[in-house]
Amino acid sequence: MMLESNRTVLEKVFPELYTRLLQESAAETTSSNELQLVSTPSGDPSIKYRGIWLHSSRNPRQESLRFIQSAFQIPPVDNQEPILLLGFGLGYVAECIRELFPENPLVIIEPNLTILLKALETRDLSRLLSAPNLIFIIDRDFNVLHGLLSHFSCRPHLVIPRPYREAEPDAARELLHIVSIWETKSQVNRATVQKFGKRWVKNTILNQKCLVTTPGIRNLAGAFASIPTLVVAAGPSLDEVLPFMPSLYERCLIISVDTALRAILRTGIEPDFVVVVDPQYWNARHLDFCNSPTSCLVTEIAVYPTVLRHQFQHKLLCSSLYPLGSYLEKGIDPKGRLGAGGSVATTALDFALHLGSAPVYIAGLDLAYPDYKTHFSGALFEERAFHSSNRFLPAETQSFRSLMGACPFTAPSASGGTVLTDKRLSLYTAWFEARLRQLPPGLCKSLAPKGIAISGLGLGSVEELLQLPVIRSELQTKLISFFNNLEDSFFSPENQERLRNDWERERAALTGALTDLYSTTQQGLQLITNLQEAMQRGFINPMEIPLEEKLAELDRINERIGQSPIKDVAGFLFTEKPGTDSADALASYINYLNNFYTGLKESIEYQLLLLRT
Repeated sequence: MMLESNRTVLEKVFPELYTRLLQESAAETTSSNELQLVSTPSGDPSIKYRGIWLHSSRNPRQESLRFIQSAFQIPPVDNQEPILLLGFGLGYVAECIRELFPENPLVIIEPNLTILLKALETRDLSRLLSAPNLIFIIDRDFNVLHGLLSHFSCRPHLVIPRPYREAEPDAARELLHIVSIWETKSQVNRATVQKFGKRWVKNTILNQKCLVTTPGIRNLAGAFASIPTLVVAAGPSLDEVLPFMPSLYERCLIISVDTALRAILRTGIEPDFVVVVDPQYWNARHLDFCNSPTSCLVTEIAVYPTVLRHQFQHKLLCSSLYPLGSYLEKGIDPKGRLGAGGSVATTALDFALHLGSAPVYIAGLDLAYPDYKTHFSGALFEERAFHSSNRFLPAETQSFRSLMGACPFTAPSASGGTVLTDKRLSLYTAWFEARLRQLPPGLCKSLAPKGIAISGLGLGSVEELLQLPVIRSELQTKLISFFNNLEDSFFSPENQERLRNDWERERAALTGALTDLYSTTQQGLQLITNLQEAMQRGFINPMEIPLEEKLAELDRINERIGQSPIKDVAGFLFTEKPGTDSADALASYINYLNNFYTGLKESIEYQLLLLRT
């Protein structure tokens, strides 16, 4: 019987978890042989699971505190760093974490719901359950953790007590794998922003008028429900599907990624939709000499400007992936969000799901190098390699570098055996697996039997698609009708006038907010400069302004920055610079703030320059 104090808090704070616990209580899925409560000399109960002590057999509370103190020899850098704890047990470890770090988000992952139920029946945990920033993940489906980690900007601190590592080795391995993927993605994202961030901001500002002139994909939500759809990616296996493309066109809605467009056009058809979301210059070159005047372009505001100049019959925007575009769009015309997992194929799949398509087949999604091929024959990458080939750098050498440049390894293939892939492609694989776990089984199928095995993605065949009825005439009628209605509403004089006014207002508001934040950052930088000069002289003159007052002013400046509605926009280009280590805590803090204010000031300056041009 759950303790009344715990039940009261659970019903109020975690109602869904409470319902699951009641169901678990009725089911009694874990036998008494697996789970055993034990009294200890300290008076606090302990518990054994599968013969393994989850806590100390003598003093579980004290031993848990010592474990957490040793696990956090380097404490969290700030209260935004999430702490991931595998295993709740009787709650001692979680209580110690919350006591030492009361503000940090605490994510408790308990693979066995019966253990959590036993803890709530045994100990008064109402204080812990009432604490803020507490999240429970139960059972053995870690899919929710992928989405949860995406909400955190700080590196998660992982805590796996030794007993749970022994009792739940599969859960421990899965958790380590998920955190490893998150860290790799974060490193890639930071490096990418540092290298291309200014380009993305510049693209967004150059394309900003498209927020007024281009409708959003939100208007298509569910518009093609239960329509079979073929998403075409640019992997090596696309070569095997291309000969059937005209016949597939008659039976499916066709969504092409930008890198596969030229291959589809060579078969004599034009896809219904072309998805382009990568903002880089070389990605825009995939559309060179690709004439597809009856297709609809699906893109976002940060793409390289030449993409929007191509002659597509229709153009649609999805919500921007970057803070500047997202901020402007929110106050003008929300376009509709699509998922992003590093590859344009992930966005194309999400677009198909946004349309309500079913079933969804994916061609060319190898995420691997079957037969040591990197792309379909005649891809832009291959043509560039041949064009730039010379005796010192032949095309074969360039291909070899592409294969070996991202930590290659072998992994299970979709049809059995193994295939060569690499670390970069494995990140895309992880996104697809996380997304597919949210979908009904069998909804999506791959046409790449030699590609990597993706959990949740079934294996289909071209023959299956060719057995579908011909629906092209009905599809064309539906497409024409939809776009006619959309253009009548979106491009009406009244709506266009409203959008233009909203755009002018949001642009002026953004410029003003950035100017204000720039002034605040300058104040902080000037104050830091004064403090550093005083410290270099060996003292801070208390007769001028007391040190406590200066630090309090810095706190107020930091608070204003943190509360700014455009802080994400302003700090997008900020990259942390290495600080100077110092035994003096005050000197380290001042050096940190100096780097922070300097980086933020540079980011705001660049964006204001573009906005005012």
